[in-house]
Amino acid sequence: MTWAEEEKKLTEMLEILKALRKKFGAEVIDIASQARLTVHKKWMKALSKEPPQKPAELFHHSAFSITSDDSGTLEYDVLDDTEKRFAVEIRRCRYADFYRTRGCPEIGYAMHCVMDSGEAQAYWPGIIFKRSKTLMQGDGSCNHCYQIEE
Repeated sequence: MTWAEEEKKLTEMLEILKALRKKFGAEVIDIASQARLTVHKKWMKALSKEPPQKPAELFHHSAFSITSDDSGTLEYDVLDDTEKRFAVEIRRCRYADFYRTRGCPEIGYAMHCVMDSGEAQAYWPGIIFKRSKTLMQGDGSCNHCYQIEE
C-alpha cells in the first residue's frame, strides 16, 4: 500500500474514532486499540510460519508488512544489528506526522505505537521489545530495541 492510500484510510479511521470518542468518551479509543492489537497479533502469527533468524527481521516485518510499504514511511538509524539484538532510532514517522498535525497524537499512539510490543510477541514469542520514547508523544525520536530473551 502506498502512503497516499494509507493516509486516506487513516483519515477515515480518525474521523470515525473522533466521532465515537465525542459521543461515548475516551474509553472508545482504548477499546479500538485493543481490538486492532488482537487483529494485528493474528496477522503477525500468520507471518511467522518461518522462524526469524535475527531480531532485525521482526522490525522489518512489523514496520513494513503490516503498514505502508512506501520507503518514506519511516526514517531511522540502525544502532545495533546482531544475532541477538536489533535497535533503531526513528527520526521521522509519517504516522506521527499524520496524527500530530491533526491534533490527535493520543489516538495515533493508541492505534499504532501500542501495536509494537504485542506484534513483537505474536511474531516471535522469545523476543523482548523495549521503547522509552516516541515521536507520537512529542519526543525527538522513537527508540525501538528487539532483543532475544536469554
